Amino acid sequence: DKSGTEVIPCKYDEAGYFIEGLAPIRLNGKWGFIDKSGTEVIPCKYDWAYFFSMGLASVILNGNEGYITQTGIWYDDAEIDYNLRDNRRRVLLNGKYGFIDKSGTLVIPCKYDDVYFFSEGMAIVKLNGKFGFVDKSGNEIIPCKYDLVDSFRNGRAKVYLNDKGGYVNKSGVETWD
Repeated sequence: DKSGTEVIPCKYDEAGYFIEGLAPIRLNGKWGFIDKSGTEVIPCKYDWAYFFSMGLASVILNGNEGYITQTGIWYDDAEIDYNLRDNRRRVLLNGKYGFIDKSGTLVIPCKYDDVYFFSEGMAIVKLNGKFGFVDKSGNEIIPCKYDLVDSFRNGRAKVYLNDKGGYVNKSGVETWD
């Protein structure tokens, strides 16, 4: 600390800076993370690790690149969106997409074939080749039944179904051209 007192023992081969309360550390060739008290909160098991940013850290484990939360939950991929629109971040797990919040908590389950950014509090989701919308809590407000959709603007979204174009509002009410 500032007075020269050893707070964390000098036992690591390498250590990074504390960002978001955790620092990457390397011990015996493997990386993990410690908190400011020196407690190893994520075990040294990764081949490589980078600092946390908006709730996630980039890591490599057994040759596989991915992301972990501060509680060690693994995601195969994550969207790097520094604006973190609507406090949600797109993540991939076992081939399915969902969203986490800025603390790394899964708020929309990884069950969709794809997910897209939020607009007016609604995100486009794709399931079994069809599109729909979820709110920030993951409630499927508009079911995945459309062939193609656009983001919400002024309270409605352009939708296409069976070669017809129209609009849907946030309550799911449709109007067709």
